[in-house]
Amino acid sequence: MWIPYYVSDDVKSLDSLITLTKEAMENKRKIPIHLFHEVKSVDFEKREVLIRDIKSSNNLIENYDYLVITTGGKSNTTKISNDADLDHPRVFKVHTLGHAKRLKDFLTTTKINSAVIIGGGYIGLEMLEAYEAHGVKNLTLTGPRLNFRSESQEFIQKELEMHGVKIILKKRVKTIRSVSDEKLKVILADGEEIETDLVQLSIGVVPATDLFKNTKLEMLDNGAIIIDEFCRTNIENVYSAGDCAAIYHKLLKKNVYLPLAPAANKLGRLSGSHIAGKKVDSFTGIVGTSIFKVFDLYCAQTGLSEQDAKDMGFNVQTTLITNNELAHYYPGVKKMSILLRFDAESHLLLGAEITAPSPLGAKKIDVLATVLNAKMTIDEIQQLDLSYAPPFAPTWDPILIAANVARKKCK
Repeated sequence: MWIPYYVSDDVKSLDSLITLTKEAMENKRKIPIHLFHEVKSVDFEKREVLIRDIKSSNNLIENYDYLVITTGGKSNTTKISNDADLDHPRVFKVHTLGHAKRLKDFLTTTKINSAVIIGGGYIGLEMLEAYEAHGVKNLTLTGPRLNFRSESQEFIQKELEMHGVKIILKKRVKTIRSVSDEKLKVILADGEEIETDLVQLSIGVVPATDLFKNTKLEMLDNGAIIIDEFCRTNIENVYSAGDCAAIYHKLLKKNVYLPLAPAANKLGRLSGSHIAGKKVDSFTGIVGTSIFKVFDLYCAQTGLSEQDAKDMGFNVQTTLITNNELAHYYPGVKKMSILLRFDAESHLLLGAEITAPSPLGAKKIDVLATVLNAKMTIDEIQQLDLSYAPPFAPTWDPILIAANVARKKCK
């Protein structure tokens, strides 16, 4: 997620975050772009799209041969009560370019002392550093957990405590109340009240597919559009990709909603190429790999949670090790952690989590994601020929050490 690094001013220009401008699309790719237009409805039988020009309020109808639905996701606010003061000028969402600009403009022009971040997922955790960069001293984070669903979150908790963040876990936010134009009150389900200068809503993303409710377009219960390996929906000549679409999870063996950038970009390219008649490889799915930064701690995960693995009938075991990220004698060496989740019967790796003091350690998750994709066992991980040099890793890579410990728990 790029928003934290723009708000913190690590990324200076909002324009640098735009991959393709309107001018580039129209002049170089000859694709007409209609900004400030809203799709009001789609008639799949007639292959017609009803569009409203927001500036003029005029409606027009466009016919299509192929339709690609890429409406993306939107901030989830359904977990907050309907009477919450979400329109207060100091309540911020963090999902779009507009959200990012509004928040950064506010923080650079207004001195505040406190902020409550609702949500302990990727964006909630990553945004803490941005607030600290703007001198916000009193930070409170609320959420069901700190992203991980295991003891790995203890490393995140320690990092947050080092930066003075107050952590409130497993307490639901009931509502948000306006105290004044400059103050809000976050009220928890148990009655606890937190007065603050700013509230950030980061309690997840849901598909922006309300337009297609009550149509024959097949979707998951949360509204994610179901697609096949070429991004085709159940309706002829209608495709979908990105954060509005479900995606096949290779380990769970079913469609899930996991809106992350790598798959969204791949599926966008795939859908366009397939419509254009190009020979393309099918998209076989994901294993659930992600990476994120919490202050000076780099975190990553891939594969199944313990509960998901148990639900699938595996005899789940885990091992958690801490080890030097680099050679023990190399200047500045610090500890990293690796958690492996595996089946004690088949020895298959099921999932992994990493926390590390640098990107180098966290990116080891890609090795374990590859292991999952290849359906490798703990025994096969032990045999991997991983690189070594003192600035990069110990002689025994932490992945190999974790596999050696895990092997002792296998039958």
